[in-house]
Amino acid sequence: MTVLCFFAILVSGKSQTLSVPGDTIRVILENEKLIVTEYSSTPGKDICGKGKHYHNPHLSILLTDAKATLIASDGKTQDFDMKAGTTFWSEAETHVVINGGTKPAKVYIVEVK
Repeated sequence: MTVLCFFAILVSGKSQTLSVPGDTIRVILENEKLIVTEYSSTPGKDICGKGKHYHNPHLSILLTDAKATLIASDGKTQDFDMKAGTTFWSEAETHVVINGGTKPAKVYIVEVK
């Protein structure tokens, strides 16, 4: 029953469509402790926010395979090639992350408030 309630919350989340069709940011769950956001990105576009942006400490969950370039606030870059299902924790940070692949990428970001 708990699983069904969780999925009902996911489906009823709010959406915001960005300027490029296929690039979306959708809050799927928010409470006093955390916010879960689904990011969908087309190749060459931002993966987890628009331009240079900030995240609180967060868990990332890749829903698709993704190639990404992360540009840190100090300008250093890192390239990643990750498989669907990959999860990782990041401390609070400011960055730009670009979809460097040839396919759309989708990720859940679970941020601590």
